[in-house]
Amino acid sequence: MRICILGATGLVGRESITLIRRAWPQAEIIGFASRRKQLEHGGETFDVLGAPELEEDSAPRGDLALVALDDHHSKRYVPRLMELGYKVVDKSNTYRMEAGVPLVSAGVNCGVVTEETQLVANPNCTTIPFTMAMAPLAHAFGLTSVAISSYQAISGAGIGALDGFLEDSRAGYAEPNRVGTQLDPAKYVGNTVPHNGKTDDSGFSSEERKLMKESRKILDAATLKVSAQCCRVPVAIGHFMNVWLELGRAAPLAEIEAALQQASTAPFLRVNTGPVGDGLTALACVHDRDRTLAGRLRIDPRDESGRTVCLTVAGDNLRLGAATNAIRVASRWFPSEDAELQAPGNLPAAR
Repeated sequence: MRICILGATGLVGRESITLIRRAWPQAEIIGFASRRKQLEHGGETFDVLGAPELEEDSAPRGDLALVALDDHHSKRYVPRLMELGYKVVDKSNTYRMEAGVPLVSAGVNCGVVTEETQLVANPNCTTIPFTMAMAPLAHAFGLTSVAISSYQAISGAGIGALDGFLEDSRAGYAEPNRVGTQLDPAKYVGNTVPHNGKTDDSGFSSEERKLMKESRKILDAATLKVSAQCCRVPVAIGHFMNVWLELGRAAPLAEIEAALQQASTAPFLRVNTGPVGDGLTALACVHDRDRTLAGRLRIDPRDESGRTVCLTVAGDNLRLGAATNAIRVASRWFPSEDAELQAPGNLPAAR
């Protein structure tokens, strides 16, 4: 089995290598980046090729391609990878809302990936844990409305932003100033920043629109009312969400928790029972990197019908929200030797 990784030297590319060695230990890995370089990762040294080499007649053919590039470069290289015979999982926004391209959150709708499928879009890093928590509730009770407030890690902005944040943190907190006036209010250190890139006429940013639109497509719920507000917080890895959701019918908290714990409809989901939320933190994600963490379940007192529930959801944005999901999607074509990375077949449909 030959696997091509575009964006091999980035944060998600490196995590993909780690997971490939779990899922398909004997696979040949060919890495591509903006230019030729060497990459040392997991005790291995890889000769990474320049991405433009894919356009040459001598470009290597293979079985699976994992693409972790920006939209512009995905548009350039994904069609070429398909020409070369690869089955492709693309992590950019390029194909997510394109008709005919499956948008897949593993453990939710992975049954749409068949042997005939050649291209799958990987959802946004907040959409994946969010839909993994919503799907079992949609199945058991139905969903009519959802509001999300997300608190997203710096690593979602890439390796350069993360390394800059870590360096700025070392420098900024070296000064004994409790107030923080030594820190730049436009940067991430010690700060909470609106995730407001590409805000359109609706007033919602690109990140917020992705979460709203992608969730409807994955859950096959075109009429679901979804609203989102997103921000970045000074955390290296781990996206954290507070969710207010309106169920199709009222149910006791114990029944809702039980639905979240059903392995048949909620694979790859770890539930922290009770309202307190102990152990449900952004940093907890890096200790359980391939699962969605959910809990702190409460009835919203504003809704006398009892149908509105408060819930917290978190996930490692580099692994669960990117690399792990892509590997699980690919396991529908190429079965994984690691059962934790094997996506299930057809799951029950939501109501």
